[in-house]
Amino acid sequence: MPRLFIVVLLTVSTLGLGGPPAHAQARPADPAAVEAFGRTIQAVRSAPRVLTEHVVVVTREGELEEPADPRSVRWSLMPERGLRGEFDGFTILLADGRLRAIHESADGLCVDVSDKGSPYYALFSAFRDLPWPGLAMAIGESDPAECVMQLNSRAPWLQPTGLETIAQEGGRPARQRLIFASDHEDMWIDVDPTTRLPIEAELHIHDGPFVADGIELEYRYRFESEEPPALEKALVLDLEGRERTDSIAGLVRQAAAVRPGGGLRPGMAAPPFQVVGLDGRVVESAQLRGEVLVVDFWATWCGPCRAALPRLAAIGRWAKDNGLPIRVLAVNTSEQSKLEDVRQRRIGEFLEAQKFDVDGLEVVLDLDGRVARDYGVRGLPTTVVIDAAGQIVSVKTGFVEDFEERLREDLLDLLEGGDPIPDEAS
Repeated sequence: MPRLFIVVLLTVSTLGLGGPPAHAQARPADPAAVEAFGRTIQAVRSAPRVLTEHVVVVTREGELEEPADPRSVRWSLMPERGLRGEFDGFTILLADGRLRAIHESADGLCVDVSDKGSPYYALFSAFRDLPWPGLAMAIGESDPAECVMQLNSRAPWLQPTGLETIAQEGGRPARQRLIFASDHEDMWIDVDPTTRLPIEAELHIHDGPFVADGIELEYRYRFESEEPPALEKALVLDLEGRERTDSIAGLVRQAAAVRPGGGLRPGMAAPPFQVVGLDGRVVESAQLRGEVLVVDFWATWCGPCRAALPRLAAIGRWAKDNGLPIRVLAVNTSEQSKLEDVRQRRIGEFLEAQKFDVDGLEVVLDLDGRVARDYGVRGLPTTVVIDAAGQIVSVKTGFVEDFEERLREDLLDLLEGGDPIPDEAS
């Protein structure tokens, strides 16, 4: 799944999407701004087009500012017919009342489900986090008062509140600026005054349920339009020979963690790693030789990861209670903050807020994502079992309900000792 940073995943009804925004956060809409935004929506949908949206998300805490890695989505629109989108390894097709999707790491899997009459909400239900304002203008609600709540799924209270003319400067052509605001967010979108298409945008979330106290998020957007090719071909996604799975999460969860020709396989030597714990203590793989390692890669924004953590902790307690040479490392990766002290504090606060019982887990930090890259992690959670000699035993991506039972069986098979708890064995 695409990064979500500091986010609370909410349902459509909780967000207020599909209904009026909460009045406590909304600002009065300016009629001229509403009309101008409506013209931009119409311009985006007026003809076949290809648009690429680039975004950099910056987290600000006091004077500390951290930019995340850039992300992009490229989408091809055939008005009244459908849209094809490509981002984060996914190829998505919304056409003929269906949401179809494949992922680059899962050659044999696909999603093919009904969009239930709303392509945008089908996409939202699949991904939960849609930070793409151009995509909302392409397939969201046609009513500007509704579409504005879809510009970014973490800013659902925005209202069009003003217009400005930005003069030509430094070779940059003049543009019109659409201004949006709420008690929680401020946003502007610069559009070409001739084509009405978006050029740049910026969203600032400074309060509300999507940022922690003292944290601000800033989204910096840039839009690139392309001459549309034969877009009829874009509305074709070959699913022949692929196995259907019911959800996007299932698609990624079951994706091959290792591609043919590279990555980790059972029997290979586990890459060495060095990580830091929440207490600042450095943990090196070389120091752990002689123990069986369960190394689980996870992130705070990953729902399946959050489901897996208590089960992994239970495995750690089970091993300790029965004197088994098993160590469970929960390697936090793919977060926005790469600074050790900030990451330690945020992960500690996250675990406390979630009220997880992590006794049995050793939570460590992959600050720059290097360990996840070395281990070929392409989906979260990814759980790697390493034997006492430092060889890979298994690499599994995703979370299933019998996750704990399967992992325990795999570990017992590796140790060749059977279940050490008599009453569970009976």
